[in-house]
Amino acid sequence: MLIFTTDKPRLQQHFEKDKVLFSYHLGDLDDFYFPYCQWGVDYKDRARIEEAILIYTGCEIPSVIAFGLSERFEGLLEQMLPLLPPKFFCHFQEQSRSLFQSSYKEDSLGTHHKMKLNRLQPVIKSAYNSSIIRLDESHLAPLETLYTSAYPGNYFTERMLLTGKYFGYIEDEKILSVSGVHVDSDKYKIAVLGNIVTDIEHRGKGLGTAVTSKLVEELVAEDKMVCLNVKEDNVPAIASYTKLGFEKTHEYEEAAFRLI
Repeated sequence: MLIFTTDKPRLQQHFEKDKVLFSYHLGDLDDFYFPYCQWGVDYKDRARIEEAILIYTGCEIPSVIAFGLSERFEGLLEQMLPLLPPKFFCHFQEQSRSLFQSSYKEDSLGTHHKMKLNRLQPVIKSAYNSSIIRLDESHLAPLETLYTSAYPGNYFTERMLLTGKYFGYIEDEKILSVSGVHVDSDKYKIAVLGNIVTDIEHRGKGLGTAVTSKLVEELVAEDKMVCLNVKEDNVPAIASYTKLGFEKTHEYEEAAFRLI
């Protein structure tokens, strides 16, 4: 039976069954993100959570993350469908596609991989390091300029700069490459990288690898599990992340859904 909950200990217990698959879920338990989350869950005998679906409302368009571990998940998703927003981005497993399509029109965003950092010290020395700085709210304008031109479909919001986990390569007062996070939690010891992009004219030079290495170095020093998501056909990005010490762990689908 579908229940909405704010029971962090039981949610955490469930998500720790697979910390990489549920990396966003674990990070979103942090107080910084939690107010923007709705958790639809299926309890077994009301003692522990068996399945969960996350609706995140911290962006202009909500996101739904729908990953299951058992045959009970499809029943939970079926109950959740009438309660989902009229338009949302979604991470989901292939077997759930037909259920979503029963109520929503899908615009596929492709197959993606989850990757987890497995090396202890993925620090790459680079000639660019001296020009890499931590970004804050004073860098918002040039950062938005970069995202608008090089990554128009990004998930960045100004609020994320408050995490302190955005690093940029600066040249002539322009941000040419940036690496940041989608979630970062000191309490739950987890970070998911995101909003990583390099100016179109400066790609292929190693800038993205350099700024991401700088960020990962800090996250590793904080003893956090570090994960990321990447589109299956983004060969240059996968090569960069592999060089940094990331390995593929899961495959899933992304799409934009809207009511039929």
